[in-house]
Parts: sequence; C-alpha cells; structure tokens
Amino acid sequence: MPRIKYHITPESGRLTITLNKRQLKEFKKMSIEFEMSIDQLLQVSVDSFIEKYQSISTDQIDKKGINALTDIQKRSS
Repeated sequence: MPRIKYHITPESGRLTITLNKRQLKEFKKMSIEFEMSIDQLLQVSVDSFIEKYQSISTDQIDKKGINALTDIQKRSS
C-alpha cells in the first residue's frame, strides 16, 4: 500500500518580493490609477499571471519556458 503524503495549504501566506525601481514606480502609479493598495494590486497581478499560465498548453511551456508567457503578452499588446 503506497504512502499518502500531502501538505495542507494555508488560506493565506506572506511572500517577500523585491522589485526594481521601475517596477515599484509602475505599481505605485497603477495603485493610484485603480484606487487600490499595492497589496491588492499584487494579488490581482498574481491571479492574472496564474490565469495566463493555466491557459497555455504544456507543450508550449516545455518548448519555450517562461518565454511562452511573455510571448502571449507581446501579441496582445
């Protein structure tokens, strides 16, 4: 009988991220524009990134890696 091992994922958690000057400046401008805190804006950004990741086929990710995500972004601009 195989062992079943899993980790419980908490409802929320904290991550430390480092943004360069340009990224921080853009996030501040966006938070003012959208009238939301930088924390809320980061959550929306992460959700958007996850949606893009989940919409890409695994073959495309295997071939192009992270560039598969940025290629879609470039095409939509």
